[in-house]
Amino acid sequence: MRLVVFALIVTAIQLTFIGTGQASEQLRPKALLFSDGYLRTMPPGQKVTAAFISVTNVGDEDCRLISLDSSLSDRVEFHQHQHIDGMMKMRPMTSVLVAAGNTVVFKPGAFHIMFFNVGDPLTAGHKTQLTLGTDQCGDYSPELEIRSLVKSKIMDHH
Repeated sequence: MRLVVFALIVTAIQLTFIGTGQASEQLRPKALLFSDGYLRTMPPGQKVTAAFISVTNVGDEDCRLISLDSSLSDRVEFHQHQHIDGMMKMRPMTSVLVAAGNTVVFKPGAFHIMFFNVGDPLTAGHKTQLTLGTDQCGDYSPELEIRSLVKSKIMDHH
């Protein structure tokens, strides 16, 4: 009798979670891994900068990055550099596909993340979070290190 009551309780709990979608969301492993994330400081008087990061999809399904958010800026966008008619042009992207088993590298001269209207100057060495939303793989908040645009004098003395 105790076994029947226990089985009914477990079934009721499972049905409750399945009905709300919480169980499947909590058990689903994260598909995207982030590495080497950084945000560049800005020259004096500028309000625009770029971030770079590697995104690896370790899941079985493609993930499309569809949204960006940061406390540093009211406008954050995916961008891509392209060579068109012998000129380098930058264009905004509404989303970026990270295919299952692949890595997308946001780097200078390629895909990158633009921050517009940055309010306060950025300090090298500090860190900030970037929130990325996906179509079906959840939301992520990788940490970005803030790095100086200016090379250190130490770097010039090998």
